[in-house]
Amino acid sequence: MSLLRDLMIGRENGLRARLRKLFGQGGGGAAGDTKASGGAHTAASDRPPMAAERALNLGVEAPKDVTPPDGYEVVLHKDGLKSGQVIEVIIAGKAIAVANVNGQYFALSNACPHAEGPLGEGSLDGHTLTCPYHGWKFDIRDGGCLTSPGDKVRTYPVQIVRDAVCVAI
Repeated sequence: MSLLRDLMIGRENGLRARLRKLFGQGGGGAAGDTKASGGAHTAASDRPPMAAERALNLGVEAPKDVTPPDGYEVVLHKDGLKSGQVIEVIIAGKAIAVANVNGQYFALSNACPHAEGPLGEGSLDGHTLTCPYHGWKFDIRDGGCLTSPGDKVRTYPVQIVRDAVCVAI
């Protein structure tokens, strides 16, 4: 039943939970449930300009004055994701996991081939990304699955342009 709950409303500390907290819906209650949200509902427009980035643990907003190379999109500021962290971003309607390993950035499909687990909510140990659902492990450099060697996730080229992390779609 917990897998169904995770699929429907997200993981306790996942992206959707952080967004619900940001927009005043709390961690587990219904929209507008002030008891679940820990207080009165606060509209997103009442928040400081960078509240969304802080709620998602992104310290710095993505640069808006960077022109990415052809075929690439700016996804975040290079200082917005600390070394050893991974996060889910949406590029052109696709969910992508972006990871930082000692200042080197990697991007791969956000969906684990085993059960579509959100890799952007997984844990990162060096170049190994572990899916939060069933623990499948992936090498973020080539997308190869260490748990099931015949499986793989798609990787995407990454370029750093000034302070912007840019991912090819």
